[in-house]
Amino acid sequence: MLKVLRAVQEQPYRYTKRELADLYGVSADTIKNDFEAIRNTGFDLDYDSNYRYAFAADKPFEDLKALLQLNESEQLLLLRALNHLDSPSEKITQLQKRLSSIFGNRQDYPGAADTPRSVSTPGPEHWRRPYLTKFQLLQQAQEQKIQVVLLGYRSSNSNVVSDRRVEPFHTRIEDDTVQAFDLDKEDTRHFRISRIRRIRMTDTHWMHEEGHKVLATDPFRIVDDRQVLVHLRLKVGAYNELVERYPLTKAYIQEDAEQDNVFDFQCRVNHKFYGLSNFILGFHHQVIEVIAPEGLKRHLERERERMRF
Repeated sequence: MLKVLRAVQEQPYRYTKRELADLYGVSADTIKNDFEAIRNTGFDLDYDSNYRYAFAADKPFEDLKALLQLNESEQLLLLRALNHLDSPSEKITQLQKRLSSIFGNRQDYPGAADTPRSVSTPGPEHWRRPYLTKFQLLQQAQEQKIQVVLLGYRSSNSNVVSDRRVEPFHTRIEDDTVQAFDLDKEDTRHFRISRIRRIRMTDTHWMHEEGHKVLATDPFRIVDDRQVLVHLRLKVGAYNELVERYPLTKAYIQEDAEQDNVFDFQCRVNHKFYGLSNFILGFHHQVIEVIAPEGLKRHLERERERMRF
């Protein structure tokens, strides 16, 4: 019954009673009895015109979400138990890596020394059930090669909130990104998982797999195969702001060998300088010098001329 609760809560209006029965290897009568018990407990079940079920938004539903969520201490306990298995299977090893990527560079959880570490450090929102649910649904869609709808996606480029029907094919919790084929744009796009309100699964299989090309991602989480090498010299304040706002950049920064309190940043970034140019213009007083390329300098000059106050 808990599995049924989880399925209906995480994928509203996805399953009929028959589909739930097939999913968990029980009879349709068993699911019917489960639903009756769920209603008797105080949860309000709803269904659409195709008799696919979901929970109506009410107080018991909020209690259900809390019930099905692992808190941080429980996650730590689970990871410790997995780390002490004598001969873990491939699936257990994958689960260990996933939990480790969620905890990032933290040193305080049991078994940390024996567990693979992700390059980035996802924030606390990545440890919570709503975020993990979106990540897991994207992975499920990728494995099953089906289309999904990103409900309420907040786009920084268009400054609108809209639904996007996509074919997700490359998901990375470390980068907070999913690369997917956008059915409306008819092209590959990248989306920030944290900007997706909710994910609706569909029954439609991929139709554009030939266009599923994984593109390079820079430390500003911008997907672009036309990357260029940039070189900056930074003061301490700029260094702090850069690594705190964009943790992945830390791997590309070294202290200047000749001058104290100066840092050297060299990295390949997207050719339109998204992310980087915003940082430089916002903290130009902390940037000592833009050394290369010349195209970045011209881009910054154009952006400065466009500013209106």
